[in-house]
Amino acid sequence: MESLFDGELSKNIARNNHLGIAELLQEQIGSDFNLNRKNNSIETTKPKFVPAPSSRGVDKYFQNEIRNRLAPYGKSIQQAAKKFGIPANFIRAVIVGESSGNPKAISSQGAKGLMQLMDSTAREMGVADSFDPEQNVSGGAAYLAKMLKRFDGDKELALAAYNAGPNAVEKHSGIPPYKETQQYIRRVLRYYDQLEEK
Repeated sequence: MESLFDGELSKNIARNNHLGIAELLQEQIGSDFNLNRKNNSIETTKPKFVPAPSSRGVDKYFQNEIRNRLAPYGKSIQQAAKKFGIPANFIRAVIVGESSGNPKAISSQGAKGLMQLMDSTAREMGVADSFDPEQNVSGGAAYLAKMLKRFDGDKELALAAYNAGPNAVEKHSGIPPYKETQQYIRRVLRYYDQLEEK
């Protein structure tokens, strides 16, 4: 019964692009949270002797959750990072943003695997099996490197192109005005920043 629950939980996490309680906590008391701010609804209930909470512990938990979830793919991520000249943590952040680390994830649009490759992109990048983590990471990193090169190393534009397609980025002369794409960019860059913290 427990494995059935774990399987369903994994599917739900992949489908919703969430890491669960770690992400929820990070969003609730992230670095923007300030108990000392005026007009904060918590201000009237805060005892004077309690220091404002630090998000460091939550960020550390979140970092560990990401690293643990992606540990089985560490070698593939490192190889792809070296081969395509992309920081390994940037690849990790994209994987978490795309599939939450589920190698069997399938989006409603038909994107597959850890880095959520569409069939046409997978073919273009030489990926025969999008559900094979090594192939998926290599193909996804190759495509990410291609987008970084196309947009002069601009991570935001490369992520926008990875999510919405390069033509959408060029059509709008920047990040497309799509809420999903804008949220995706913020989410992946937040993951990247958290992974880069020591």
